[in-house]
Amino acid sequence: MSAAERDSTNTRVSLALIWHMHQPDYRDPTGVGDMVLPWVRLHCCRAYSDVAWLLERHPHIRATVSISPVLADQIDDLAHLRCGDRYLDLSRRPAEDLSHLDKMEILAGFFMTDWERNVRPLPRYWSLLHKRGRNLKSLDLDRVAKTFTESELCDLQVLFNLVWMGSMARATHPLVQNLLRKGRGFTEIEKVLLLDLQEHLVCQVLPRWRALATRGQVELCTSPYFQPILPLLIDTDSAREADPEARLPPRCRRSQDAVLQLERAIESHERHFGVSPAGLLPSEGSVSHQSAILAAQAGFSWMVSDEVVLRHSIIANKQAQETGAHLDVWEVSADSAKVALFFRDKALSDLVGFSYSRNPPAKAAKDMIKRLATAADRHQRSRDNGPSESIVTLALNSEGPWEHYPDSGRPFLEALFRELASADHHGVTIRTTTPSKWLADHTPRACIRRLHAGSWVNASFKAWIGCPERNKAWKLIDQAGRLLDARGASMAPENREEALNHLLAAEGSDWTWWYGDDFVTETPEAFDALFRARLLKIYELTGEATPQPLRRAISPAAAKGQALVPLQEPWSLITPLIDGEAAPYVDWQGAGVYRPGRNLGKMYRSSSMFTALYYGCDQTEMYLRLDPSPEARGKHYLGELSVQLVCGDRELDILVSLRRGTGHASASSSESSAGGIDIGRYCYGDIVEMALPFEPLGLPPGEVVLITVRNMSEHVEIERLPRYGHLTLRIPERSQRLGMWKA
Repeated sequence: MSAAERDSTNTRVSLALIWHMHQPDYRDPTGVGDMVLPWVRLHCCRAYSDVAWLLERHPHIRATVSISPVLADQIDDLAHLRCGDRYLDLSRRPAEDLSHLDKMEILAGFFMTDWERNVRPLPRYWSLLHKRGRNLKSLDLDRVAKTFTESELCDLQVLFNLVWMGSMARATHPLVQNLLRKGRGFTEIEKVLLLDLQEHLVCQVLPRWRALATRGQVELCTSPYFQPILPLLIDTDSAREADPEARLPPRCRRSQDAVLQLERAIESHERHFGVSPAGLLPSEGSVSHQSAILAAQAGFSWMVSDEVVLRHSIIANKQAQETGAHLDVWEVSADSAKVALFFRDKALSDLVGFSYSRNPPAKAAKDMIKRLATAADRHQRSRDNGPSESIVTLALNSEGPWEHYPDSGRPFLEALFRELASADHHGVTIRTTTPSKWLADHTPRACIRRLHAGSWVNASFKAWIGCPERNKAWKLIDQAGRLLDARGASMAPENREEALNHLLAAEGSDWTWWYGDDFVTETPEAFDALFRARLLKIYELTGEATPQPLRRAISPAAAKGQALVPLQEPWSLITPLIDGEAAPYVDWQGAGVYRPGRNLGKMYRSSSMFTALYYGCDQTEMYLRLDPSPEARGKHYLGELSVQLVCGDRELDILVSLRRGTGHASASSSESSAGGIDIGRYCYGDIVEMALPFEPLGLPPGEVVLITVRNMSEHVEIERLPRYGHLTLRIPERSQRLGMWKA
């Protein structure tokens, strides 16, 4: 069969790879404008450079990248020395010149990275972490700082910046390679050379992406300027579309600000890249019918959201079947303006964002190709009208995932790009494309009569509104906006423009994301202070008295300078009945609890097999309990579970095939002392409960066990609890009393 004949009969699928790069405005409005957090600079040294470098090495791969305007402007400010970076200043300062407060700040902030991936492999960094202490909330930093020598502080300054150097820097810069090999005992000259290299990489980021766009390999799109949730900015009551019972603040409607966020995004994009953007990647995939119409009227030809938003839309409008609907491009129109809607594949995006990092790169890449082929084939059968070309959209944040991949994601992405270069995949032809290129050759399937208001976080806006702290933030935004509306005409033009810029910055989605108890950050006080500082400047510029609520931290975590944790440690010995029944709760009272749906950090996984993991023990057995999510509840088979236990130098892997009823687990060990034997027991009913005896597994009393639970599919890790790191459990002595164990 000729290539042309094969192409006419094969199922064809286009893959739209869309990477979103964004950071909030870290420039301090109360001082000289220096950035109070280092993430713009550090992500320039990793993800923002690495993804561009890998695309340069694989010119057959097309991709789409959204560089948010406020991020682009901050990169440009750093590159042209228009603002500084507090963490860079702390890094450049010679260790012998550090004040005591400088030392405390370094010890608090210079371990902000994935400990398992970036700290533990470097013995010096790992030892410094343990000297400082792992639990920052309980540390007396004033006392600890006095114990660190100048040599240790210099090493910490270097190591923090060194681990943020990505795969490109490690592969192409001998300085980075030499410092990694050296590992400790760094000199001040070596530190300065490393920081100079970081500043050089920052200068290269925007020109590099512009060059990729100029040669046609990459389509650059944008997002609303300060990354606001446009539907909420247009009307906060739009949150009730997904959650009718939501408790919302007094209604806030600022459509005029939404228009400005789009207009300023276009202006910024033209300034940095020389052309107007065709596409809009809304903040966190958040859309509503009104926001789509505004985007169309602003001149955007396409937008991106999540397949669950589409599912809600087509069900509500009774327009189409759900099967394969996310593989179609739809359209929203009003009068003469129209915009195409691409909907990301939620499961595939989550796998890249959260799961493939823990799998062998080649195996993860093959799994992704197989899923693409399966999705395309399912779409072909659902249409039943001969060969057609579907499109799968993969969209996710570009900075978040790669810090958890080996070598910053290079092995996985290169394996994936090699797989995509193959001409045929089991009867399915896969090619990469961009939204604008796809629209040049295809037309949207149909017009959505009314687009559901939601985001790619569970097709709702709960991550930004609805809890007391977030509602308070929206109320403060509304009050400041009303003040500026009333006083703006009487203000000097330059003061009015400055106040308006502060208001637009305060409308950014990152501030309300970190309020509430859903997500965790190491620096809640910095985000809270930046948000309130923007609004405080509006009152200062208008000459009005500042409302008292604006002078106090909004969240308890920010007020205490503490991050909330997703974890309750075990506090009592337990001996639950292993029967798969959720009640009585007293069986698990005293157990540790990890909830994967809470306190997630900067990225949100929209689907999870389990909503909670309980863990604990008595003097003879370890107990685990997994609560299935509503989507998984009732399924006959939940897949293969791997319970990994690490005790000292020993590693054990306990495998469980979770089918309804009772069964045994199979254990294997790095020392093969328990290899392949049935051990322990489980019961899967309403919940999953498991008992694993210590003695047959060779786990001695008094030792600490590290616990990780993985959900597997054909030997590929799909989900991990906890998402990063591990849970810890100390095995009690046989004669130990409860009070002694708790201590």
